[in-house]
Amino acid sequence: MKLVYILLILFIILSNSPTLLAQTELIEVWEPQAAGRFYPDNETILKDQINSFFKTVPAPALNGRPVAIISPHAGYQYSGQVAAYGYNAIKGIDYSRVIVLSPSHFRNGKRFRGVSILKTKGFKTPLGIIPVDQDACNQLLDNSKNKPANSSRKGIPLFGTYEGAYLGEHSLETQLPFLQMSLNAFQLVPIMVGLLIEDDFDRIADAIRPLIDEKTLLVISSDFTHFGEGYGYTPFKKDIEKNIAAMDYGAFEKIRNKDFEGLKKYRKETGINACGIMPIQLLLKLLPDTVSGEVLKYDTSGHQSHNFSYSVSYASIIFTKPAGTKSGRILPEKEILETRQISLTKEEKSLLLSLARNTLETYAKTGIPPKPNQINSQLTPNLKEKCGVFVTLKKHGRLRGCIGYLLPRAPLFQEVIENTINSSFCDRRFNPIEANEVSDITIEISVLSFPKRIIKPDDFDVGKEGILIRKGHSSAVFLPQVAIEQGWDRAETLSHLCQKAGLLRDTWKGTDMEFYTFTADVFHESPKSRI
Repeated sequence: MKLVYILLILFIILSNSPTLLAQTELIEVWEPQAAGRFYPDNETILKDQINSFFKTVPAPALNGRPVAIISPHAGYQYSGQVAAYGYNAIKGIDYSRVIVLSPSHFRNGKRFRGVSILKTKGFKTPLGIIPVDQDACNQLLDNSKNKPANSSRKGIPLFGTYEGAYLGEHSLETQLPFLQMSLNAFQLVPIMVGLLIEDDFDRIADAIRPLIDEKTLLVISSDFTHFGEGYGYTPFKKDIEKNIAAMDYGAFEKIRNKDFEGLKKYRKETGINACGIMPIQLLLKLLPDTVSGEVLKYDTSGHQSHNFSYSVSYASIIFTKPAGTKSGRILPEKEILETRQISLTKEEKSLLLSLARNTLETYAKTGIPPKPNQINSQLTPNLKEKCGVFVTLKKHGRLRGCIGYLLPRAPLFQEVIENTINSSFCDRRFNPIEANEVSDITIEISVLSFPKRIIKPDDFDVGKEGILIRKGHSSAVFLPQVAIEQGWDRAETLSHLCQKAGLLRDTWKGTDMEFYTFTADVFHESPKSRI
């Protein structure tokens, strides 16, 4: 009986859905629908707000080039800080096209089947006009003529234009100012997602996939759990904050693993009401197996307001494919790179360790990094130098996190703050460090020389030098102390490094492998200082 009821409701929805007809007239510019409501409608205020979000985000420690992000779309005062984590990770990357998949909240029309692509030359925000990739949009709209083989729904087009999906809608538009503040020139493919069932996901993904290349970014707009009587979703009455997080992270696990069927089953079992669930499911159909997902930041409006009678969850999730840094390269295109090592005093090392300890304790308790101006008076010229640095965390002598920068990005003291946070909360090999285990953590800092290119692996002085290998988009690095701690010789070190890069163990023996070595000044907290 329950199944009959569900089918009846589905029939009513589909039979009342507007038709996705081809738009006859091209709109010159689509005016903002959410400015002044979800984000400031003043250019200066909007820029200042987004920049203030970016300033509190640590530099990302990514394992490859970003290909997609999932970003929230609530009012910026609630979700803007979370969104900044995803957009900060793509800052300055040379994308020429951005495809945005957004859910329609159905405020200005009936629920529709398929996806709607507005035919316009550009989308306007207070920061200017974003040009639309009309060729790509037309290519997708041509799919409205395609019929699915061996299907009883041959006459149902899944691509078209339904202007009502965009009127007053904020889910797509709230992503645009962040994109404008993060990227250089790019063209937009705006896709509003309606109701999708059965093989709709495959048909739409098959049409979008040819548009995805090295210079295309996918942005999926979605909030997660909407808890409260007003949302019609109160699956628990106790430990609400904890249970909401568990609900969301259950979904994140399926999403990170690109598990389309698993997410579909999880939604059925829990009733989780992420508003962008269908765009997310489309994304899972589009992502290749080699891509890995990572949750950069998570928060809830309930946590912000200290009131969980109503709460909406926000997450920034990024998907990367194996590569180097943002540009896809770890090192510049130079055959020989000069080695340069700054010489730190005992007092300078002690200050960096103290700074890392304060960062770990503060961030674990509050989620907010310490302000660098608190130690400005103690900063020496060496600590303001730019150089590579790694922060390694150990718990009872065992690795608990290690992330760093091989190449200089910021003053040394700032890099120590950022990589203490990254090692504590962004190392995907481990769960984030909890406040109750901070006292068990010891901190080790490695200040690196600038890497130099070597011609052959025999030139690598194992145990004294760190090493980076690179082949195409695959790369990996070991600090000098890794080989010593593991008891590896040169061949074993290089074989394990190839494995870390996702290559066969003996790939280092080939002629197309690049090798770079560097030295490191390694210092750590005294065990006695942690008693």
